[in-house]
Amino acid sequence: MQQLPNLISILRLLFVPWFALVLLEGRFDMALALFLLMGLSDGLDGYLARRLNAQSAIGKALDPLADKVMLVTGFVLLGHLQLLPAWLVVLAVGRDMLVTGGVLLLYLFRPQLGLQVAWAGKLNTFVQIALLFCVMLGQLAPMPALLFDALHVFAAALAMFSGAWYLAQWSRALAAGRA
Repeated sequence: MQQLPNLISILRLLFVPWFALVLLEGRFDMALALFLLMGLSDGLDGYLARRLNAQSAIGKALDPLADKVMLVTGFVLLGHLQLLPAWLVVLAVGRDMLVTGGVLLLYLFRPQLGLQVAWAGKLNTFVQIALLFCVMLGQLAPMPALLFDALHVFAAALAMFSGAWYLAQWSRALAAGRA
């Protein structure tokens, strides 16, 4: 039972190629179902890790990795299908590369720095998930264009804000000599 949360995260990673395939085939109903399944499993693995006291170092890496792989895949492919503007895809993926690269570098060169996920990062992930959900749902049912415009602006603003937030936090930690 201790490894169940990690197995769920691995399963989520294994669903991403299927998600990518159905997106490329334009099967938005199936893509949306897989996206929802991956989202629910994300909540489930976190809940089980806490409930079973099964939090582990590998789980702390697998969970955000599965999130990033799912989100980046969704952004890139929905951009490729011209359902998301290229500028937003570049901004969202670039922010994720910056944050992920920064976390890896700090972990490799300053492992004593205790890295925490910022509220801005969590909000950014939530808005990205909501945006991808609405874009896929919009292929199945009419949705107001104003909703997409608002989500694009909000997702872009949060990507920039949360990226800057992480950079500022890392800079302060390094300047304070904690890293």
